[in-house]
Amino acid sequence: MKSTADYLSTQQEAARTALALIQRQGETTAAALWALVGSSWQCLATLGAADSLPSAQALSAGRLPGPDGAALPLVLHGDTLGWLVWRGRIADTADAVLALLAGHLHSASLHSAQSQSRVMNETLLEISQLPGECNTLDEMLPKLHRLLMRLMDASNFYIALFDEQGGQLYYPFYADQQDPAPPSPEAVFSKEQTTRSLTAWLMRMGKPLVLTRQRLLEVCQQEQLVLEGPLPELWMGVPLTNVSNGVIGAAVLQFYANQAPCTSAEQALFLFVTRHIAYALDRMLYRSQLERQVWLRTCELEGVNARLRSEISDRQRAERFQDVLFRIADLSNTSLSLEAFLAGVHRLLMELVAGRNCQVALYDMNSDMLSFPYCADDFQQVSQTRRPGRGLVEQVLHSGRPLLLDRSPAQLNPTEESTAPPMCSWLGVPLYCGHELLGVLSVHSYQNDVIYSYRDQEVLEFVANNIGTALARVRAMHDLQNAYAELEERVRERTSELDAVNAQLEFDSLHDPLTKLPNRNYFAKTLRRAWDSYLSGNGARFSVIFIDLDRFKLVNDTLGHLAGDHLLFEAGARIRSCLRHYDFLARLGGDEFAILLFGTETLDGCEMIARRIVSEFERPVILAGREVFSTASVGMVLADRDHYQKAEELLRDADHAMYCTKQQGRQGYTVFNHQLRINQADQLALESELRRALDAEDQLQPYFQPFIDARSGELVGFESLVRWRHPQRGLISPALFLPVAEESGLITRVDRYMINAACRQLRQWLDAGLVGSNIALHLNLSSANFHDPELVSWVRGIIEGYQLPAAILHLEITESALIDVPEIAATVMHALHQLGVKLALDDFGTGYSALSYLHRYRFDVLKIDQSFVFDLDRKEESVAIVRAILALAQALGLDVVAEGVETAAQLSRLQEMGCAKLQGYYFATPSPAETIDWERLARFVQEFRRAA
Repeated sequence: MKSTADYLSTQQEAARTALALIQRQGETTAAALWALVGSSWQCLATLGAADSLPSAQALSAGRLPGPDGAALPLVLHGDTLGWLVWRGRIADTADAVLALLAGHLHSASLHSAQSQSRVMNETLLEISQLPGECNTLDEMLPKLHRLLMRLMDASNFYIALFDEQGGQLYYPFYADQQDPAPPSPEAVFSKEQTTRSLTAWLMRMGKPLVLTRQRLLEVCQQEQLVLEGPLPELWMGVPLTNVSNGVIGAAVLQFYANQAPCTSAEQALFLFVTRHIAYALDRMLYRSQLERQVWLRTCELEGVNARLRSEISDRQRAERFQDVLFRIADLSNTSLSLEAFLAGVHRLLMELVAGRNCQVALYDMNSDMLSFPYCADDFQQVSQTRRPGRGLVEQVLHSGRPLLLDRSPAQLNPTEESTAPPMCSWLGVPLYCGHELLGVLSVHSYQNDVIYSYRDQEVLEFVANNIGTALARVRAMHDLQNAYAELEERVRERTSELDAVNAQLEFDSLHDPLTKLPNRNYFAKTLRRAWDSYLSGNGARFSVIFIDLDRFKLVNDTLGHLAGDHLLFEAGARIRSCLRHYDFLARLGGDEFAILLFGTETLDGCEMIARRIVSEFERPVILAGREVFSTASVGMVLADRDHYQKAEELLRDADHAMYCTKQQGRQGYTVFNHQLRINQADQLALESELRRALDAEDQLQPYFQPFIDARSGELVGFESLVRWRHPQRGLISPALFLPVAEESGLITRVDRYMINAACRQLRQWLDAGLVGSNIALHLNLSSANFHDPELVSWVRGIIEGYQLPAAILHLEITESALIDVPEIAATVMHALHQLGVKLALDDFGTGYSALSYLHRYRFDVLKIDQSFVFDLDRKEESVAIVRAILALAQALGLDVVAEGVETAAQLSRLQEMGCAKLQGYYFATPSPAETIDWERLARFVQEFRRAA
């Protein structure tokens, strides 16, 4: 590596300086300075006739200079780093100079080792990243070779891989200065020849080999092996294994006579680096195999898709054909004239066949005449009647079979008197009514691109059958009475169908199309009827149950709307199974259901039904081939004349009771009672007072809790927490008023109020010099803010207004914001990052899909939830979780803050695990800005130093 040459040059310069000092202060006639460079002795500097002086190897072996010379070792910490050998006399200060030189040698050696380690780590990291950066193996391998050249002389290096499908050993990368041409595709070893190659023998052995030139010849002779390329001075080969410990190939490094000898350190380094090369190649080969499988599957699906398109095309053609026949049948049942009927048939026929020129000829056997009731021709007019001759129509009449002609002018234009251009194709079919031949239906074309086929003939025959039936209606006029009776029957059928349609429309207006349960409108009508009947004394007492599926939105967003619909249908069936046959179940919308339980005088029966519903959802639902658990939150209310005036109030309170169930942890039920009614009224009052507090100056206050650096104990940041000092109620916990703010839509105003107050306080601290510009201020941001398109511009205004560095602000986001508005959240977070603001994922590890958020969104900080920190000194599970989070954050380059540090034991465990920042009551409780104990925070630096 380059660092070794730099190291030797630096030591030679230092040695020459030291000898100059020693000579200047003494009477030295000859001297030499030796130092241990790596594992060998190197003469760094000489003075005078130093060739006769003993070497460092001789001095280490015990050979001392002659009577007129002397030697002095360079010792540091008990290790001999070098020797000074001289002839003559040296000054007394030589010991000090040698001591300084020994320290310099040791320092430079450590610096060289550190540089080599850094280069090694960077190179291994880049090797591990190559499979993700390169698209193909041919693109990856040259980059891999360049990275290997950083670490050692890899001029003669190649990689061999074994193709299991073809049973071949091939060389995707081959670099050799003596023989630069890689094996040609024709020279790739077959399965039989592979058994004789040295590389294949190495793969069968399954362990690394380092062979000198002589040993290499012996092995090839003993095993009857073939060496690829010229004979090297040193041959090193390492089998490449995949994650399942199977051999996939080999990496070989060769050294020739014109190269510097390979040291033992370089050999060990090559054996170490090849493990990382194997992992990178395994990932790339696995990805290539996966891409090929995907490609094959795509080709198969494209073939299936093509067949499906063909089937769909045929089906559409058949449907179109049936539709035309149906409309022709409808025409035949009308009272149109014969000419109008045939014109309508012609229009329908053109939808199936290119029959712009069409005619219908009828034959009257009694008069032996041909009549043409319909003729559409672009160039000639046909007489209304004529005697049969020798034309094309007559040929069809005589044979009684279809006739198809094309490309034959003699047949298509038998008479020369016609002024019309020659026809290119003619198709005629007989018209039958039963077994009686009525005439001919024909189409003809004057265009070269319109040539009729046998498929067109088939279509025309079907149409001719319908026309023949329609023509027979003239003969059926005597049966008019039967036609009228049939018409009346058809009217009755249409009326019956209309009644069925009306009934279906009424059903659809009152029922949910997915679950077929009654909808909200139907439920509201039934609830009002039941309430009116109960008030009048004609009906029994009843209760209302409100049900909401937990985590339905997560299932819907994760598995898709089709799986969500299946879950809703299954939920309706399970709830129905828990009810009596006369109870009323409805789907109100989304994942909300409501029940009317009739004949419930007390809550005992209601609670039994509620428990049954909750337990019914403890069983999994199979969605998209996987088990999904979606629990139910239930709220219920009993009809009461003393407390309710309207039926809608019962549904409202049942909804409120269900919401209380969700606040208590979901998967249960809550009965609405007098205390909940009082709490409901108190929440309304609290909302009104919160609105007034937002307009005041002194009620909502930011409390600050510090972050401490786990290594130095220095103050590195604050988290701003909202507190409400009510004039009458005193200090109100955020757990009480923040849910009210979320429900009422005030949470956005609360967040911005506190962000503004916290930034104003931070500006004051910066001006007073209490904190530095590298401090971090963590601010909580609720999911409601992501619906505001002005959020980013508002944050920019705060930063510019208080002249704060954007990187100081750390906006903490919970997983609820990412679940509620995932796409909007990604857009807003990207805009905040461009602004320079940093983002932190709060309460990491407690949500549903935190790892998917780290993959999808860009965060700067992870905050470990205090529930894991609390059990660090008691549960090994918490220790394992925290270690996993720290390792994940380190791999992703994220900063970590551990919340809830309350004991010295927790502090010690977090320091051992390498957590960067700590927060908790052990350091300070959240407090207003004026009560922060700055001296106590400063003492943590000294305490951490003493502990270290």
